[in-house]
Amino acid sequence: MSASISPWTASGMKDKNRSLEAPVREFLEQIVREPSRHALFMNMLSMLEHMGSRKIMLSQMNRVLTEDTLSHLSEEARHAYFFKRHAERIGGEKLDGFTEENTLCRVPALMYFGRLDAGITKEVGEEAAYPWVSLVIELRACWLYEIYQDVLERSGVALSLTALLAEEDQHLADMFAQCGAQYDLLKKLSAYETGLFVKFWQKLDDSFAAVLLQAAE
Repeated sequence: MSASISPWTASGMKDKNRSLEAPVREFLEQIVREPSRHALFMNMLSMLEHMGSRKIMLSQMNRVLTEDTLSHLSEEARHAYFFKRHAERIGGEKLDGFTEENTLCRVPALMYFGRLDAGITKEVGEEAAYPWVSLVIELRACWLYEIYQDVLERSGVALSLTALLAEEDQHLADMFAQCGAQYDLLKKLSAYETGLFVKFWQKLDDSFAAVLLQAAE
């Protein structure tokens, strides 16, 4: 694979998601101003990272575990811990588990991950599912976390995603190399994920808007 080809270029994700950046940024700018809501959002991110680590563990348990796979697993678990710890710090209370009460848009987030996993597995098969699901999810995670990091910096919130982003970028490069030069398939799967992400984010944004409306009454 040519070193000049990046996952972003191959998937066309950045170009195809430009219209989504403004509404996502606006939502994040709103939520970081509400510490209690921000904590629930971060707990949702913790849940998604936990689901990622759990998926790696379950899908690879009957296969030869490589050092790279174990490293990926441990880093995803650490990211789940990172978001949980800072959610509790920012929210000022314990957020044990991932419940309807302490996790923003819990069910839509679960549905997003589950449908993405099932759809990609159906397309590429069980044997190839791990690197492909990981690649597509890492594309979205890096895209979202870069915007989130910028919003945090501009808002003066004492939270940095710099180290986490560096690890996600490395995961992205690793999975891209493992999946090989199947650019058309990557574009197809990335487009599928974008459709699921849009539906999920609409639920997430509506949830936050409803909370603000209720608070104003």
